[in-house]
Amino acid sequence: MTAPPTTHQVQVRWPDVDALGHVNHSAVLAYLEVGRDAVLSACGIAAQDCVVRHCTIDYVREVRPLGSHVEYRFDAVVPGRTSIRVEERLMQAGETAVASAFVLVMWNGAEHAPRELTPAERHALLNLNKEL
Repeated sequence: MTAPPTTHQVQVRWPDVDALGHVNHSAVLAYLEVGRDAVLSACGIAAQDCVVRHCTIDYVREVRPLGSHVEYRFDAVVPGRTSIRVEERLMQAGETAVASAFVLVMWNGAEHAPRELTPAERHALLNLNKEL
């Protein structure tokens, strides 16, 4: 079985650039979500399967529109009973521009309540950790 990807190219869009010439902090949050969704979906976890409970974001350097993409990197994952802690970065020109950590809660959309990770989801996440 092929391991899920731990990186994803995220497109920098012109409207994301502010008057200072760098990508606005709110767009960075969206870039992290796009990358995370790509990695988690490869593990069988769809975007609607989890919600953000907590996040920390360190803006290490400005993200500039140097090219058409930034590289999202999934650095670590710690699965809990109903939650997942992920560490991730946005890279530009080979350097970390943004470092972040998120706690995601698995979500039952029909009941609007947390749910436990399934055995298949836990297995996929633990296998993802082996690739990191």
